Parts: sequence; structure tokens; C-alpha cells
Amino acid sequence: MADDWRVAEGEHNGNPMIVRLNTAYRKFAGVEGYDHQVGIAMPLLDPQPSGLPSTDENAALDEIEDNLCGLFESGKESIFVAVITTSGMRELVFYTRDPENVKAKFEQAKSSVDGHEVQLLIQPDRDWKIYERLI
Repeated sequence: MADDWRVAEGEHNGNPMIVRLNTAYRKFAGVEGYDHQVGIAMPLLDPQPSGLPSTDENAALDEIEDNLCGLFESGKESIFVAVITTSGMRELVFYTRDPENVKAKFEQAKSSVDGHEVQLLIQPDRDWKIYERLI
């Protein structure tokens, strides 16, 4: 499926929020077999007063994103659908058909992430409710 990325701005708990979303999946109620939502959260090192990253930190986060997306999307076991930045945090949102493999890849990858702490959350979401809320 072709990517169709859009950027939206809003608020979360009174703080600015920027969401970059692959809207190509909005016509579907998820992708069959990709029943688990994966969140990879990275607390910002030096958030601006707005809770958003500086230009320099944003560049570092983009590099981490590129590396993690390449890892998790290889083998087509995961689909990258969104990036949420708000309140001193950036979260990458995926859906996966193989949560155990995602856990293993995450454990390997987190030691190579330079300078930022990374946190993993995997939860069942067969109907893509998280994605639906972002749309």
C-alpha cells in the first residue's frame, strides 16, 4: 500500500501536539493479521517550553525513527502508521502481526539508540482503535 503521510497539529492536556499520520489506512478498519499496536516512546532530552523538541534534537529523533522503522518494517511483520510528538515525548506507532519478534528486535535495537531512552509498549488492538483516534 502506498504511503499517504499528513501532518496535523492539536493539543494534548493543554500542550501542543504534532501528529504525522499515514492516512493510507483510513479506508480500512486495520489490516488483517496486524492485531497488535506497538508504541515506541522516547522522552525528549531537552524539550522546549512548548514540550516539543529543538531543531537539533528533532534531527536526532528523525535518525532514530529511520533506523527503527527500517528494523521493524523489514520482513513486513510491522506497519509504521504514525508519529506523535507532545509533552516532552515522541512516540512511533506501528501495528504488528508478530509481537514476540518485535520484542526481540527492540531488545537488540535499544542498545544502539544513541543518547535517547526508548520504551516499548505492545497491546492488542485488532480493530485499530488507536489509529482510528488519531485520524
